[in-house]
Amino acid sequence: MHPVSTTTIDPDVQHLVQRAVDIVAIPKATVENSFTLHAPLELLARIGLLSHVAPARHDDAVAVIAEFAERYAAAGDPVGTLRLTSPAHVDHSPEQEASRLLAAVRAGELDEVDALAVALLPTVSPAEAVGLLGEGLVTSLAAAGHAPIGFALLGRVRPVQSVALLRGPLRSLARRPEWQIDWHRDARAAGDPDALYDALRATPRLGRPGSDFIFPLMSQVQDAGVAREVLAPVLADRFDVAAAQRTLTRVAAWSMLHDDPEQAPYGWTHALTMPQAVMSLAGAGVTPRTALAVAGTFMVGFRAAHGTVDLPETIEPGRAPDATWTDVATAAALHEDAHLVKFTLACRHAADDDAQYEPLYLGAAAFLVDWWRNAG
Repeated sequence: MHPVSTTTIDPDVQHLVQRAVDIVAIPKATVENSFTLHAPLELLARIGLLSHVAPARHDDAVAVIAEFAERYAAAGDPVGTLRLTSPAHVDHSPEQEASRLLAAVRAGELDEVDALAVALLPTVSPAEAVGLLGEGLVTSLAAAGHAPIGFALLGRVRPVQSVALLRGPLRSLARRPEWQIDWHRDARAAGDPDALYDALRATPRLGRPGSDFIFPLMSQVQDAGVAREVLAPVLADRFDVAAAQRTLTRVAAWSMLHDDPEQAPYGWTHALTMPQAVMSLAGAGVTPRTALAVAGTFMVGFRAAHGTVDLPETIEPGRAPDATWTDVATAAALHEDAHLVKFTLACRHAADDDAQYEPLYLGAAAFLVDWWRNAG
């Protein structure tokens, strides 16, 4: 189990944060743009960062959350006016409701997905939501492949009732149910997960397929057979999940620090947040084999498209930068970019899970803070 961030906030701040959750939990009626798609995840990450912000800037970080919620409220008409702050009536068991919801996602029935989400989500805990829905949704490349980040953050950031924030990502998944990572479904030979790092080092450089969006990046390595070639030999039903996750997060942090800096704000942030989220669900609702296949595909996809520097024979922890976690968390919490917010919290979580390599993760977070500072 990963440690849970139980941010302590006073009642007035908790009321403000809960109000932000209630606003952002309601999807927009129009097709998502980058802001509305990331909003539930960004809000969770901003809440998670509060406990790491410098005390003198805490009120400012809370004000950013309030302003963020108002910006979301003004970003378009909501799908409906239901508020998910109290349990809704469920006619069937949670398992039955979840099965119906997954079927509606596969069928692309947006309104049915939303109605079932409204009925189910207020009745389950974050862990229960992962257990009921994780395996059926983690392979989707719809919603920019970001739904696992929402599930993962719900399990680690719990200062308020926030399971309702999955409502928007679930609706987004139904827009493109055919967008799937599925190469692994018939790759049944038992592999060697301990060879994961060597497999990632062998990822070929394909360059960007004319787009930096997630679906074409991952389709490039899936359709060309690259994901299968690189990852099938390391798939297994049982393995050290924590070790595999550490391998992936170390590669992502190293890439932020040493590979193409032009990919810092989006490419290398996603290379950490997406695989990390998927692996955190392994064994908690997602089978380890599926998690490794999906998380590995994400990493192979980003390294194949954006990588310009070979991974070293061994990744070292490195030396801590001059910046502290308080410095980087405060900078991220006060910044407008969703990817900086999510990446900084992901680095903090990676350091919690992989303490020996904390300097690597702090350095990666500080690098991205500096990148944005230099970008003006």
